[in-house]
Amino acid sequence: MQLLLKQVKIVDPTSSYHQQVKDILIKNGKIEAIRNSISNNVKTYKLAGACVSPGWMDVGALVGDPGYEHIETLGTLSQAAARGGFTTVAVLPNTQPALHSKSEIDYIHRNSQALITSILPMGSLTMSCDGQHMSEMIDLHRAGAIAFTDGKRSVQDAGVLLRALEYVRSFDGIIVNQPQLRGVSPDGLMHEGEVSVSLGLPGLPDLMEVLMVKRDIDLTRYSGSRLHLLNISSAESLPVIAAAKAEGLSISCSVPALNLVATDEQLTGFDPNYKVMPPLRSEQTRQRLIEAVRSGLIDFIVSNHRPVDIEAKMVEFAYADFGISSLETTYGTVCRALGPNRSQSQIVQRLAINNRRIFNLQVPTIERGRDAEMTLFDPDSSTLYDKKDFASRSKNNPYLGKELPGKVLGVINKDKAQFQPTG
Repeated sequence: MQLLLKQVKIVDPTSSYHQQVKDILIKNGKIEAIRNSISNNVKTYKLAGACVSPGWMDVGALVGDPGYEHIETLGTLSQAAARGGFTTVAVLPNTQPALHSKSEIDYIHRNSQALITSILPMGSLTMSCDGQHMSEMIDLHRAGAIAFTDGKRSVQDAGVLLRALEYVRSFDGIIVNQPQLRGVSPDGLMHEGEVSVSLGLPGLPDLMEVLMVKRDIDLTRYSGSRLHLLNISSAESLPVIAAAKAEGLSISCSVPALNLVATDEQLTGFDPNYKVMPPLRSEQTRQRLIEAVRSGLIDFIVSNHRPVDIEAKMVEFAYADFGISSLETTYGTVCRALGPNRSQSQIVQRLAINNRRIFNLQVPTIERGRDAEMTLFDPDSSTLYDKKDFASRSKNNPYLGKELPGKVLGVINKDKAQFQPTG
């Protein structure tokens, strides 16, 4: 592929061209040249207001392939990711079978090779994500697993998590856990607070997250290993994480984009598309999470992409599954959450750079000679999300039919390019 990007603003804090407007020539998957003006008889892309950054990466998306292809295949995940501006997605192991052996890791690599999105498997921490019997993590690491987690099933057994933390130290691996102590409120449906009381619904208290955050940090301190806390949602977790970081522990954390823009007030209409895990919490908590993103306490932002059957959402709220198909709306929700004075450099740092560094992956810096893995976007436009254009196989998203600020223009990766319609 040969492609010329004309007069694009480079938003890449790792690049010597950061904040400069340049022409970029791409040949055979590499950045051939970056100059003020390039004349070349190749396919040219030019759109007023276009910005380009290192390709965005999502961590912790759920894919149904293998086993649950009716909710999401690797192909539809890739298309949803590309429409959302993501060139790389690290997927959870909650498939059937789980990603708990070399065969399943090879399956993800083999079947995603031709896709425009780089799909990276996170290996199952325990066999079948059962929370009890540890997987062969060294074999998974050698096969290409970038981290180890039981995904949407938090590790409840402290002994299992401790052994996993100790096990991955031999190859500088990282454990990922979503902190939810299920026994605190096994039947909870939404954040425990004034809204849940007024609706008469059982709540999910901050305590169920904070207790596990404290436990996991203690285990990380004891083991001397590395831990990522996925999908932080409680303001009460933030000072605990801050103290652990100040102590020098190898702790990092991420927040779902939806938790930065929506609150439990959205559930007063019993819309099951706002029923997510971790739950949407109070407005005060939302503001605290935004502050933590801006300060850098929260290392990066994730989509928390959890597609579910349409039938699993078209039921009474109490019986609806937790989940949201959110890869395509993540950038818009982040732009709305951070407001009109949002920093695009900071957004790129939280979507493309910090996450790769934490997982020891190379950042696709925009420099001559580097691989062309890029996201093109227009921060000053907006996007109307139409259900017929939604690429995810599952359509459970509260922003369908609504408009959000910011527009993804396209992605470039693996010597391929995919651009959104500009009309």
